[in-house]
Amino acid sequence: MDRKDLAVFGVGIAIVIIVALIGKPLLTGESIPFLSSSEPSVNHSGPLPIPEDLSEINPAITKTTTPTPTPVWDGEVKTVGYVDPSTYNIETPEQPVIGPQPTAYQQNREMTSYAVIQGEASGVTEMVNVPYGYWEVHITFNPWTDNPINSYLEVQIRNAEDRSDYQAFSSVDEAPRPIRDSDAKVWVIEQYGAGNYYFVINEQLLKSYTIKIMVPKSES
Repeated sequence: MDRKDLAVFGVGIAIVIIVALIGKPLLTGESIPFLSSSEPSVNHSGPLPIPEDLSEINPAITKTTTPTPTPVWDGEVKTVGYVDPSTYNIETPEQPVIGPQPTAYQQNREMTSYAVIQGEASGVTEMVNVPYGYWEVHITFNPWTDNPINSYLEVQIRNAEDRSDYQAFSSVDEAPRPIRDSDAKVWVIEQYGAGNYYFVINEQLLKSYTIKIMVPKSES
């Protein structure tokens, strides 16, 4: 037998050995000895294995907060009561003193200018002394708009010696009136009582305003 025949014979024996080692396990479902792994086999059709040590497993748990339900109105009208103004750090206002009021506008009395206030913005005036028992405040202004709701003037006439003695005016609530022997129409506020007074003025969309303190001409 020459070398060539020996080589063919050796290859044939090797094939028989390999088939014996691999083919039988494949047919019987056994593991191949020299291909076995240190990791256990996993049966994908069965349940997953449970690990022996669970200490390293920390799943993240998200807690869902249940929202607070919105109160439903029962349809009953609620009564809103009163509290002490000091609850909101508001001073309790004193009761205003109501002085004698005229029965009619003194149309026939001749008046003359005693003092005048002219401005273009809101503000508080300095104190002015009015030494007459009867006097009037004549108000005119030049608005930016023709709408009396948008362009208006508010005035408070306050007694400097008595905080409860004041009179409030708003051009929104009152209409101008004609003046004695004149075609001009102005807002007129009648005042009774001499004293020291100042004016709190609030304007909205006005180009300018004029406030005149008028006193009886015979007494000036």
